[in-house]
Amino acid sequence: MSQNYVYSDNTIRSQSYDSVSRNKRPKFIIPTKDTSVSYYAKMSGMSNEEFMKWTGLKSTVIKKGSKIELPMDKVPEGKGIFALARKYNMSVEEFCKLNRIPKPYNKYKAKKNEEFYVKPYKLPDAQKAAVNKKDNSRPSELSLDELSEIMDSRDDLEGAAGGVVLGAYAINQSIWDSSFTPKEIALRLEEICYDKIGAVGKKQFDDMLKEINPKNVSEVLTEYAKANYGRSLIDRITSEFASRQSARKEAVMYIYDALAKQKNIPANERKIFEHELNEQFDSFGFVNTEKMDSIIDRMLKVKVPEGQIITHNYAVKYAAADTKVQVKDGDKPAKTFTAAQLKKDAVNSAKNEASELFKQYCQNNNVNYNEDNLDLTPMNRIPAPVVKNGKITASETELLRPTSTPNGKVVILNPGHGGYSSRTGYFDSGSYSFIKKANGKYAPLLEYEKMNIYAEDTVDKLRSKGYAVVLMGGHVETISDQKSVSGLITRLQNGSKGGQKYNKDDIIFVSLHADSQPGMSGTGVCYDPRFKDDSKLADTLKSNLNKDDWIKAGTSTRVPGTNGLQVLMQSENIPSVLVEVEYVNGSKCRNLDSKAFQDRFENKLIDGLDEYFGF
Repeated sequence: MSQNYVYSDNTIRSQSYDSVSRNKRPKFIIPTKDTSVSYYAKMSGMSNEEFMKWTGLKSTVIKKGSKIELPMDKVPEGKGIFALARKYNMSVEEFCKLNRIPKPYNKYKAKKNEEFYVKPYKLPDAQKAAVNKKDNSRPSELSLDELSEIMDSRDDLEGAAGGVVLGAYAINQSIWDSSFTPKEIALRLEEICYDKIGAVGKKQFDDMLKEINPKNVSEVLTEYAKANYGRSLIDRITSEFASRQSARKEAVMYIYDALAKQKNIPANERKIFEHELNEQFDSFGFVNTEKMDSIIDRMLKVKVPEGQIITHNYAVKYAAADTKVQVKDGDKPAKTFTAAQLKKDAVNSAKNEASELFKQYCQNNNVNYNEDNLDLTPMNRIPAPVVKNGKITASETELLRPTSTPNGKVVILNPGHGGYSSRTGYFDSGSYSFIKKANGKYAPLLEYEKMNIYAEDTVDKLRSKGYAVVLMGGHVETISDQKSVSGLITRLQNGSKGGQKYNKDDIIFVSLHADSQPGMSGTGVCYDPRFKDDSKLADTLKSNLNKDDWIKAGTSTRVPGTNGLQVLMQSENIPSVLVEVEYVNGSKCRNLDSKAFQDRFENKLIDGLDEYFGF
């Protein structure tokens, strides 16, 4: 990079921006020739527009000899760089990158009189007026220099700023049930975690956490993710490894409970979330919040119609660890296990299988095989079996009622795999591939987990369109042993399931899967050609899926019981299809793991159901 003359402390010297270090950050830039703004913007890690806004430049060409002032400030006395970043409403990442501060940022100690580049934040006149107005309109958020003053001395509200701060208090309390706006809470929680080792459970963190309540919890979670590049607040809390496990769990459940109250989520759904939280902490590895984040995301999307309470239950009652379970394979003598034994065997078996398949994956994808690069912690999330009368059975939710005007139709939605065999006790995880994580390790991408995510999200969308839904899962080959599906259909028809009778013409069965190997269609609809309603449903779904240029679906005629579609064997008296969503192996598994693809797939699938029923 060529050098430019830079003013620093009124001394002219030749220096490039890349050589900037502590106590040597130039205050001015004076080009030695006419220079494009893009030259300095690139050095500063900004776009042209950002650099011009930062420096106040009006032209994209800077004339030779022009003096460009770079906004700077010192760390407040007795504070650190995070306080200065907060003062100017900058994220820690943004502030440190601008000032060439290396990671870990919390190890950087500012020297006396050290100056840093800042991006000045000014409260617009309109926002000042809203704060001072002290009415019940939604307030604009205070700048973080004002927040800093509040947090440094909560009782010291005298002086010129007092009127503004007290006015904001009154408005915030009225709207948010808190002295702070959601953004202020989110940023303050992050700052406390940066400043203090093992912050969760300490008074400063817990006091701010308690500012979260059913009035503001959605906004706090959204603002936190926005300010931290998509990372969830739950992930931040659970990763505070220096904090007690009990404190981290309590903090996460506090957030869940506030959101559940805001969204009118029934108390029995809490068990799903709490079970996953406990499973993660019991796995003796890093806590993976992917499934918990998915549950929270689903809750955030719930819209409560005015005057209507949403009642639904996605809870699955897994067997307690000491539950006795009988497994019987044909005429062989029955064997008795505890639920804990079955789960332990399932986890160990899955890990052994994944270790072997990872070698093949590396060979097929030109990856250097190293067993230390395989992260098997996802296998610890395999659930305990669902047991009824001492025998393994399919999981089944209550009738999940519509969240909008009911259309009189029921969808039995089956997320494919994910249950224990009633014959062998083997857990059916379906197909899986491996995906590279941010830490460089590879982790299994499990079909049953991905299909559960698709199914739960599809449930929400179906209910918002007026459908009632039952979510049913189990071992793909033995779900028919206890006539789980046919029994459910009978109960829906006679009214013993959910208290309402449905005609068989109003019930359909859809099973979601992911293709095990590339080379086929990827997305496709399988059906039994012996039944015209199955053919009609399959063709309608295929047609709608193909309306999206990302999704190209085929159809496949297969007779259940002759080539692997046991999951459809009991649903011959209602329209039934098995839908392959996408590949779980090969490069296309990136589609399966994409939220954008997921939304488009689910929307087109539901469009197909609407067309089939004539809506």
